[in-house]
Amino acid sequence: MMKTKLLTAMMFTAMSFAACSDDTFDFGYTLTSQADKLNVSNADFNVLTRTVLADSVLLRSSYCYLGRIKDPETGAYVASEFMTQFNILDTYTLTKQERVTSRANGMAAADSCQIELYMSDPTGVVDTLAALKIRVSELSEPMNETAHYYSNYDPIADGKVREDGVVVDKMFSYRDLTVADTLLNKSDYYNTIVVKLNKPYTAKDGTQYSNYGTYVMQQYYQHPEYFKNSYAFVHNVCPGFYVSVHDGEGVYTEVPDMCLRIFYQAKNDKDSIVTFATTFAGTEEVLQTTKIDNERDVLELLAAQDDCTYLKAPAGLYTEVTLPIDDIYLGHEQDSIMTAKIDFQRINNSYKDNSLEVPPYVLMLPADSLTTFFEKKKLTDNITSYYTSFAVGSGYSNQYSFSNISNLVTEMHRAKIAGQKADSNWTALHPNWNKVLLVPIQLKSSTTSSTTTVTGIEHYVGIVSTKLVGGSNNSFDPVKLNIVYGKFNQ
Repeated sequence: MMKTKLLTAMMFTAMSFAACSDDTFDFGYTLTSQADKLNVSNADFNVLTRTVLADSVLLRSSYCYLGRIKDPETGAYVASEFMTQFNILDTYTLTKQERVTSRANGMAAADSCQIELYMSDPTGVVDTLAALKIRVSELSEPMNETAHYYSNYDPIADGKVREDGVVVDKMFSYRDLTVADTLLNKSDYYNTIVVKLNKPYTAKDGTQYSNYGTYVMQQYYQHPEYFKNSYAFVHNVCPGFYVSVHDGEGVYTEVPDMCLRIFYQAKNDKDSIVTFATTFAGTEEVLQTTKIDNERDVLELLAAQDDCTYLKAPAGLYTEVTLPIDDIYLGHEQDSIMTAKIDFQRINNSYKDNSLEVPPYVLMLPADSLTTFFEKKKLTDNITSYYTSFAVGSGYSNQYSFSNISNLVTEMHRAKIAGQKADSNWTALHPNWNKVLLVPIQLKSSTTSSTTTVTGIEHYVGIVSTKLVGGSNNSFDPVKLNIVYGKFNQ
């Protein structure tokens, strides 16, 4: 036990030898006795990589994406649509009905109602003057809070869109030329799509209202219990909306915020008639999910290339890595793996100004655990899952580096040994036992005065892409895994 603890403590010292040859170092005289002398050696192993196509990905993201754009690298179109519900605070209240001056059918009524979608362009691929036509459609029922919605989920095909409900088409461009430049250029200004819901509205029970906002307000006065929390609101009043793309291209935008806003007139405390607004936000506290349409045939051609590998989002391409576990342990069955370092070098593209941004973060995890990792909302544990950021610029190396995946190497070896003891056919039944995937991700985090903590990991939904050194016909230096072994003399 003492030797194990000492070996762990000496790991950081041994890391300094990671770039050396396969020589064995006489190491440890000053740290341990002759009987406990630690031998450290290292070796490089070639690693096989290939590109794999993502069938679909779980997209229960903090942000939604909207638009249709041509990938400048492939010429293929990528489209993004989304469904959203709206949140309501447990303390929600509305002006007393007798003070509301706008009326319809003898009850308080809204003067107008609208959905506001706030846009952001974090990847810089938007044509700010391109025109896009979207359609906002009312859902027929709420999304299932316990279901997992993947990027290929089609709410229309699933019957989730109400055929006789709200349907509003809207043309827009990312930069609204009707807004003054002095406002557009402010740092806190968000380009906004405003979709009016002011036409007469017929509820599911056949009741007619002057507009959608009047329907919501009158539900409040007739059934205040429907507004006690978001669940009651979604299941009794407003199941949500589907925002789809119907024409145009050149816009692919993040939608970090959205809301349903209702305007009405009422008397204030001084009995003056003023305009009020009540707002319901689309936030991650309620269900939001994004649908991605890719030209799969184009992605299949990229995945088939054998002179490199790809990382591409959204819902696009991963790099699969086969770790040479058997070779690593051959002749080192009794050794400890102290460090295991691997780098994935980016191949600079030739698209210049039309190139896409590189995925900012990449997740490494066993190939067979991809689905459960995201469905169970896991975080990396630095045992079987890791993430790293892209390193580029002065003093950096234009690559993704995983400085120590020794726990993963050890765990894969352990799983194989245990599996084969139980079933001699284990490796045939588990063909991915030594394979990991590199997946583009986005991080959710919380920040205190001194610390930033990762609170969630999600598939990347924006448009990013890069090529990596690798593939079966790689013309560069091979991808290598550097292993540092440690062993105590007996």
